[in-house]
Amino acid sequence: MRRGLLIAGGALTPVLFAVFPALSLFQQNETDVQISVLWPPLVFTAIGTLLAFAVIAAVSRSTASGGVLATLLVVTFFFYGIWFDGKSRWWLLPWLVVAVALGLAAVLLRRHLAYVLVILGVMGAVLAIPNIVRVASYQSNHPAVSARDSRLWPDVLTPPTGATQKPDIFVIVPDDYARSDVLAQYFHYDNSPFLQALRQRGFAVADQSRSPYSDSESNIAALLNMDYLTKFPVVLGKDSQDVRPVKKVEADNRAARLLASIGYRYVHLDTDEVTFGGSNPDISAFAPPDSFGNLWMSKSILGALGGPFGFDRASKNDRFRTSIRAVFGELGKVRTGSPPKFVVFHTLLPHDPYVYGDHGQAVNYVGTTDASLSSASGRSYYLHQLQYLNTLLLRTIDQIRAHATTPPVILIQSDEGFQAEPDVFGEKVMEDIRVKGLTALSLPGGPAGLPNPPNSVNDLRYVFNQVFATSYPLLPTHSYAEGDLPYDYSNPVNPK
Repeated sequence: MRRGLLIAGGALTPVLFAVFPALSLFQQNETDVQISVLWPPLVFTAIGTLLAFAVIAAVSRSTASGGVLATLLVVTFFFYGIWFDGKSRWWLLPWLVVAVALGLAAVLLRRHLAYVLVILGVMGAVLAIPNIVRVASYQSNHPAVSARDSRLWPDVLTPPTGATQKPDIFVIVPDDYARSDVLAQYFHYDNSPFLQALRQRGFAVADQSRSPYSDSESNIAALLNMDYLTKFPVVLGKDSQDVRPVKKVEADNRAARLLASIGYRYVHLDTDEVTFGGSNPDISAFAPPDSFGNLWMSKSILGALGGPFGFDRASKNDRFRTSIRAVFGELGKVRTGSPPKFVVFHTLLPHDPYVYGDHGQAVNYVGTTDASLSSASGRSYYLHQLQYLNTLLLRTIDQIRAHATTPPVILIQSDEGFQAEPDVFGEKVMEDIRVKGLTALSLPGGPAGLPNPPNSVNDLRYVFNQVFATSYPLLPTHSYAEGDLPYDYSNPVNPK
């Protein structure tokens, strides 16, 4: 009996320490991400830790040694960033020296390791179990809301049953792409060559376009569902901080369902994870800058290392660039025709991290705070990344049309404008430029025209009306500054 308890304790103790970082990280972000992102890290760490315990216990012929040394190995690997995140990588050397010294001490004090294992087991339980309880409690008290819940939307949109033409529809969403007047006034940058290149390709470009909200997820949800999110605080509660339903209706949106009813196939692409409720299945879980996997591993000892298996800034940026190239490539290769396709593509560019220069060369801007990103240096890097994105967008438009059997609809709609720092720009200026982004539309047969009022919530209503002869009413334009709660729409931003 005692030996069985010792084996169980030896195996369980390092597992408790191993799962704590992922559990703690998820618990801190559980209002934003689906629980599905938690299972791979938990399974990976549990299996890896149990294997390490089994090997050490077999070699040392001691269950207590296996438990203690496996725990030491786990703490050395996963807990480095708790103390040294953001510090010089030279701290790695003393960290490893201390770990080796403790390992040698454990070997020399082998007879007493059963007591050490009990103490470690209690410590591991104190770390992990409260997080398990909190995560389970939140999931139980906040059940998932279906993306098809009709209560979420103020009106019902009937399918376009009388459609005589079914062109492919591409919705391209660059992140934080500022409107041309904002670029001119606050960045002293003339974006007219790019806008003229769009016009030469048959696009109508809006001079006064606005977004309804000040965050990416809400704006994309409103764009793809063709309505404001005014019912979300009614359904979820005005004090709710649960934004997972917004992520759900980005991925499973009304526009895609309406088009599916008349034979369209939905193609969903993202260089990041912004438009997915969980992980993006088309890219590595370690490619998006703020993915759960990236944040998890960045706190480990790998956060101090570079290269293909490292998680320092340069290595994370390399993986992000790889995902950008891959998904832009997929977008350019989409073949139009039968069945018609509804393609939604989001790219984090020109939003930070700033990983590209103006000609696509690799850069690694070190600033991460809103103040540094809004500084003169940060704005310069933003402009360079925007210039390179302009090149990518024009190239992609040409590729889409080169592969098209019939002229497609192409909508370029930034989710929002530049994310400015209030202390740099001023609160009211920040709120204003945040809702001013790029809108450009090309319809088959052009000229496209633009929705009026020029708010991104109306874009697809206008497209449906023009292409499918629907009669969706265009909605009055409203914009709201970000509040303390995600569903706080009490601070309107008046047009200027």
